[in-house]
Amino acid sequence: MSDQGVQPELNRMPVYPYFLAGIFKVFGTGNLRAVARVQIFVDIVTIFGIALSAAAINRALVVPSALIAAVIPNLLVHTAYVLTENLFLLFFTWGMCATLWAIKGHKTTIMLTAAGLLFGIALYTRPVMMFFPLFLFPTLVYAFHLTAKETISRIIVLSTIPVLIMLLAASPRVASNYTKYGHAVFTSQSGNHLLKWVYPCLRTPWSCASHGDAWKENAPLIEKRLSELSQQEKVNPFAKDIIMRELGMQRIRELGVMQFVTGMIVGAFKNTIQTGAYETLTQFNQPPTFFSAMQGRSFTERLSNFLQRNRDNQFMFIWALAQAALMASRMVQLLGTWKGLADKSIRPYCVFLIATIIYFLAVNGPIGNPKYRIPTEPAFIILFAIGTNFLAGKLLTPRCRKNRKAE
Repeated sequence: MSDQGVQPELNRMPVYPYFLAGIFKVFGTGNLRAVARVQIFVDIVTIFGIALSAAAINRALVVPSALIAAVIPNLLVHTAYVLTENLFLLFFTWGMCATLWAIKGHKTTIMLTAAGLLFGIALYTRPVMMFFPLFLFPTLVYAFHLTAKETISRIIVLSTIPVLIMLLAASPRVASNYTKYGHAVFTSQSGNHLLKWVYPCLRTPWSCASHGDAWKENAPLIEKRLSELSQQEKVNPFAKDIIMRELGMQRIRELGVMQFVTGMIVGAFKNTIQTGAYETLTQFNQPPTFFSAMQGRSFTERLSNFLQRNRDNQFMFIWALAQAALMASRMVQLLGTWKGLADKSIRPYCVFLIATIIYFLAVNGPIGNPKYRIPTEPAFIILFAIGTNFLAGKLLTPRCRKNRKAE
């Protein structure tokens, strides 16, 4: 609400609020248990999407992909959260599934159209998809080129289909914002995100500990710049966003190239190695007892404090098991990546999967949090299945040969 009446929310995307409104309409206003139960169903449908995506590559990958998707902590934990990630992943996974089947050559035009529509809905669920077309088009061109089933002109046309649909989907919102507020942008949260999260995490990469200090330093500057605007500009929801975006970019430039690169690398590293079980500690109001929270004058002293503090901590024991499992799975996924790129028959699919991982790691930037890794999980799961399938083949083949010789 404002002096001008009800105003549309330009900071957040509309799909998840409508999703919640529908649940509250059916099950009662504020019924969060109903939300969690419906999101369990959403997660199940997502698992089917991951399994069907794996089937486009090799049917032998279906069962391991489905099993891992059903038990992976990052998906299980966030199913219970009233956040956009669960619903976003549904649309993105099925868009990914349609894309993989299109690369396979199964009803290519229809599948690419479906992918564009699903990616478009995902965009209206979370704006993290805004730059996805920049990655999607060249990736599809390369993937279709590897299949050697189409001419180069047809490859370009096909690769354009989902990109155009996404752009068309975004156009009404961008046009509306331009007509009403004079800014042809999709969302008003980019400046806030850049200044409150990206900049602090680049400034102190391992902990993002400067989050509070950075805001204290920059808040007065924002207020000063806002006070210099006309009354009409002040009520424009994009005015503050632009100020924060410009200030955020200025602060990031002041950090220097090396600090920026370090922050991005550390963020990607943290994004890939932190287990989703990390989130359960916050959910259950547990004190932060991770190694990064330990005091000490040396690494040895901090490690000793960490082990002593968590000796009888059951939550941290669960976290340690999940963390160890994640680290082991990353080794298998690296093997799956190598196998996928080395095998010409599945290389086009793996190129697309790897591109989605790179895209979201790049967009997440220095913010290393399991929640932001969720869109990469389907690709990681399928790469894990490729790795386990390769290992199983290597381990079982010698036994089969011995059995044949014995016969």
